[in-house]
Amino acid sequence: MKILFVCTGNTCRSPMAQYLFEEEMKKRGVSCECRSAGLATFTGNPASDLAVAVMREINIDISGFRSTSIRSVLAEVFDLYVPMTYNHAHALLELGIGKKKIYLFDKDVIDPYGGNIEFYRKTRDDLIPKLRRLAVFVEQNYAGSES
Repeated sequence: MKILFVCTGNTCRSPMAQYLFEEEMKKRGVSCECRSAGLATFTGNPASDLAVAVMREINIDISGFRSTSIRSVLAEVFDLYVPMTYNHAHALLELGIGKKKIYLFDKDVIDPYGGNIEFYRKTRDDLIPKLRRLAVFVEQNYAGSES
């Protein structure tokens, strides 16, 4: 199972989602390859300092993370694409990703970029229940699939 989390700059939301989801799946004992990418970024940018800080608060280290441009992973095949907003989902459709491969959250994940640490915490904490629901979806629909 391969999942790609997608946002704009790939330095805040999608890296936090990637690492949070990896932890959730480890707890569940489910093997899953997670990556993230940005629709408007360059490959190689570090995660934002505040994203690193709020993830460190819950003992997840994303300090070694580096951004990836969506263009550099388009040739790869992912089982599921998880955009942070409906606009990101629309962009994925325009890039040729099939609608059935896109998992939408119940509402957009707000971009904390430029905000203070409390805003980053709110984004992190907003992601957690969304990613738990995603984990249930993956277990129910992709159980036993190996990629």
